[in-house]
Amino acid sequence: MLGILSKHRSSILMALGLAAFIVYLGVFIRFDSLLELLSSLNLGQYALYYTIAIAALILSVSFDSLIWYYLLQGLQVRMKLAKVVLYNWIGNFVEMVIPCETVCGEVTRIYLAQKDIKSKVGTSAAPVITSRILSTIVYTVGLFVGSMTLVATQKMPLYLLGTLLLISIGTVGMIGVIFYLALKEGAAEKLVGFVTRIIKIITKNQAKLEQRKEKVQQSLYSLTEAFQTYKKHPKILIKPAVFAVIAWLFTLLVYLMVFYSLNFTSISLVEVAVVYCVASTVETLTSGFPVGAVEITMINLYSALNVPLVIAGAATTLTRLLTFWVQVLVGYPILQLTGLKQVLKSD
Repeated sequence: MLGILSKHRSSILMALGLAAFIVYLGVFIRFDSLLELLSSLNLGQYALYYTIAIAALILSVSFDSLIWYYLLQGLQVRMKLAKVVLYNWIGNFVEMVIPCETVCGEVTRIYLAQKDIKSKVGTSAAPVITSRILSTIVYTVGLFVGSMTLVATQKMPLYLLGTLLLISIGTVGMIGVIFYLALKEGAAEKLVGFVTRIIKIITKNQAKLEQRKEKVQQSLYSLTEAFQTYKKHPKILIKPAVFAVIAWLFTLLVYLMVFYSLNFTSISLVEVAVVYCVASTVETLTSGFPVGAVEITMINLYSALNVPLVIAGAATTLTRLLTFWVQVLVGYPILQLTGLKQVLKSD
């Protein structure tokens, strides 16, 4: 499965994005200003708050794993919590290094779950997709409420409001489409039929196409069946929804504690929430360049919220060190130690 990953391509894209970000820091913020800021910090205070940020990151991933774990349990599927956490770290790693963002990460989680529990694809996929939907709903609501709060308190420039509303509307639309395909009887099958008819026009191997269509329809049936279970028993979703909120709050704590480590306490949790939600959207939209676009967006958003540019640059660098590079550095050894790298490659 990881055959879709081109090591060299991913490395080149990350190197190019990192180079662009370094150039941006040098031109617009200047390295001497960053060094002056860092040299003025109280090391004890910096170490304390940055350690809290690291702990918050670990807790965020852990609670994110609990969403998936309890959604599996809701389908009467048993998987050890430790494995769910490990697979989640691996999924995060794949999201970071493969230029297709969340899609590859979710496919990896579905693949690992199916491999572990020997279930149908749909049964493995439903908890993963539902977990992503719950997390997306939480951060979309957070983005909307945060944006309205900042506009009401005149802390956010009006020119940003249109962009944030478009992001919210687009995300809600995407979630709506997923719900329609999952819950509307026959909707997914119609989509498969439509795609199949198009492929039939351009392919010669009709027998193989029909075979694949049958497999896809079987997977869609098990997926719809799993979603119907959640629909008929909504109580299953209560714990995962609560964990989604908690995971989101811990992620915001990562961002906030980085600012505190820099002795900058004039930024609010609401402002951090808006920047995080926008950065997450940009990360999805610019998945071909996992480094660079997100960092530059964050700095400009912080600046628009009246954070001094040098503080914005330092905070963004230290935050992304945790939310991107640490997840890469943790995920890769887990992939190696669990022996899953060869399993993924072979399939």
